[in-house]
Amino acid sequence: MIRLFIALWMSSWVTPLALAASTEQLLAEIPQDWIKVVDRKAGTLHIAEYYPPQTSEEWQQKLTIEALSGSDLPDPIVFAEGLAEQQSRVCNSFSNEGVFAGFENGYPATVHIMVCRDNKRTARSLVTVLKVIKGNDALYTITRIWRFDPPVDDPQTDASDTASAVVPIDQSELGAWSATLRKIKACDPALPAHPCAMPTAQTATK
Repeated sequence: MIRLFIALWMSSWVTPLALAASTEQLLAEIPQDWIKVVDRKAGTLHIAEYYPPQTSEEWQQKLTIEALSGSDLPDPIVFAEGLAEQQSRVCNSFSNEGVFAGFENGYPATVHIMVCRDNKRTARSLVTVLKVIKGNDALYTITRIWRFDPPVDDPQTDASDTASAVVPIDQSELGAWSATLRKIKACDPALPAHPCAMPTAQTATK
């Protein structure tokens, strides 16, 4: 079956999600002490959401992992650009930068950083780090989001340039999460072209 293996930082490996029959897996890390609040399936889509401890409905950070199974899966770049287009429609100012596109562990993948200033619906701003991986049996979407009050844009800043955009997140935190995303990969122990790294801690199942 398709499994999403979630490695807790400095903790054990667990297997919280399972989809249709397959040996394909997603290896991912969840920040230590974050809580899984959502775990649901809708047809061929499986979604898990994680929040920091004591996060209320007025959340400021969250992590979403989705697995869409099927035989006719979209290209990761096309899918990411589609998500960016949807988000841009509800933002008064929006930027999208593709920071990686290529193959990871034999699967096509892409990473984007999106900045939405002043969402028209919520009057909040979002910074989204997105990774999309196209496996043989599922499309995996990993989304890390920060939400906050709208920042004050520098009038000299070109809002279309993510690299120079005003982002109210510590750059070391953004860089650390980008590095974590690079470690997230799809694999299949049954296929030598997509090897799975062995866990470094004792395996546990939940």
